Amino acid sequence: MVRATDKTVPCIMRSPLSISPLPTRFVLEYFALREELRQARQKLAELENRPSGEEVMVVRDITEEEAKEEIRQLFSKGQTQYYSDIVKELGLDLELVVEVCNELESEGVLGVDANI
Repeated sequence: MVRATDKTVPCIMRSPLSISPLPTRFVLEYFALREELRQARQKLAELENRPSGEEVMVVRDITEEEAKEEIRQLFSKGQTQYYSDIVKELGLDLELVVEVCNELESEGVLGVDANI
């Protein structure tokens, strides 16, 4: 029993979670999501600051006929080209480049260099 003359004041110990009017599970979930977001932001910052040897390339969306013409023009320079060179030079999808080069080879426009 506490009397008015006592120097101590009784207090009810409450959990910090009991301050919120929301159910405890919502508060716990909020703190868990908040921590997950903090970790994701930290990971993103690490990835943004990490030097990467990867190159980003935007692939153009063109028709097969347009790709065929551009590849013909590229080979008109008389240089040997790898698929990867054509993809980088023209910004085309690798699958499209291979398909068009195979067609041009079957038409006799291009040939495979046996020395490579």
